[in-house]
Amino acid sequence: MKRRLALLMVLLFGVSCSYRSMSDDGMGRVTRDLSPSEERCVQDRLLKGWGLDLADLTVELDPEEEIAVDMAIELCQLDPDGSIQEPLVSDDQPQVSDHLLASPQIFSPTDLAPGEDAVLDALWLECGAGDPISCDDLFYSAPRDSTYEQFAFSCGGRANIDCSLLLGIEQPEGALTSLTPPPGQDEDLDRWWVRCAEGSARACGELRLVAPSQSLYAQFGISCGARGTTYCTLILDDDGEPPTLRSLAPDQTPPGQDELLDQLWELCGGRDARACKDLSKFAPADSLYMQFGVSCGGRAVAPCPRLFADLAA
Repeated sequence: MKRRLALLMVLLFGVSCSYRSMSDDGMGRVTRDLSPSEERCVQDRLLKGWGLDLADLTVELDPEEEIAVDMAIELCQLDPDGSIQEPLVSDDQPQVSDHLLASPQIFSPTDLAPGEDAVLDALWLECGAGDPISCDDLFYSAPRDSTYEQFAFSCGGRANIDCSLLLGIEQPEGALTSLTPPPGQDEDLDRWWVRCAEGSARACGELRLVAPSQSLYAQFGISCGARGTTYCTLILDDDGEPPTLRSLAPDQTPPGQDELLDQLWELCGGRDARACKDLSKFAPADSLYMQFGVSCGGRAVAPCPRLFADLAA
């Protein structure tokens, strides 16, 4: 099950590359220009990151294995000395359920809303029409394991991928993948980017908290390294809270620099998910206000409606 889930996630999140170091030796065997250390790195990442035990990389692989090998090669090139010590998806973490993974085959964008909740029905119709924000709102407001959640996770019956990336919103510089190199504009953010790409939920969360809003850094963190969900612990290694959260708390006094933002701050601290969203949207990009809103009032880097529902339960 673990191997099948990992391969599905690789396929669903659209990583498709061509080998720069691959050729055919004329006898049907694939040759790749990898040093012994690079080959060990690739095999280590395949085994510990995707559950693939490929002792011989020269044999013909199936398409899913080819994609996984290509990802491992790219990651080893980004960090030659790096090695994944733990699986990207461990057995004791929540994983994306089978019914969510199957949802693109179940739905069509034109399907009628279930009619069980007027607010969720409206979001359903907007998501089906191609509004990525409505898809996100629907997913994080819908009951767990519901038809609404399935429809939203599939971006309205289209694909299991970050809906903003899929539908072309807030992505002006081309499609991101987990192999996209860091922008190179900020050394600290570049380091968090690389760690997020390698599967650290903590690193993706820190990018969301400290990167300028609407920047590629923020987009990469929000989509868990362009993997297709904003709830990173669903699919990545939950390796500790982002450092910035240590300086925030739900009952923290507002900064006092803006009356409206101070009001949103207090509401967000009191578990008002809409206030948290507005605070992260309207606050200055590098401000404490923005960090407080993104972190659901200093609690966690997670979808606030779902987090608050969990806290209430």
